[in-house]
Amino acid sequence: MLIKHHMILLMLLSITSAKAQFARSPYVSRDPRLDKLVDKQIELNKEALKNRTVLEAGFRIVVISTNKRDLALEAKAKLMKQFPDQKTYLYYQSPNFKLQFGNFKAYKDAEIFRKEMTASFGENLLIIPAQIEVKPEKQENENRP
Repeated sequence: MLIKHHMILLMLLSITSAKAQFARSPYVSRDPRLDKLVDKQIELNKEALKNRTVLEAGFRIVVISTNKRDLALEAKAKLMKQFPDQKTYLYYQSPNFKLQFGNFKAYKDAEIFRKEMTASFGENLLIIPAQIEVKPEKQENENRP
């Protein structure tokens, strides 16, 4: 019986001490520099979204399809040197390496480049429909009169 009384007394004491701890919770203040950091992060995120690329329907030129990796890399290097402002894409679809060139919204733009490239890469260049990368800035500039 004495043990029961001691247990009940112990439980009452622990409950009251827990209530006392909640009642004395410390006041927490927020550092104003934290708000500045959050605002800066929001600004950086908006800038990153502005600069991301969007995929749209367009055209690319297939330059080479070969099972020899070195040949595909050599053609890619040649393209990058000859046309540094355009992107090249090297894909591996077993057993071939396929090199694609450019992000053209219109078929006629791809055709102009294909004609320029025939001297260096031969007549076997194909223009194919593809999902192309478009930067939002370029998209806005093209939509303006």
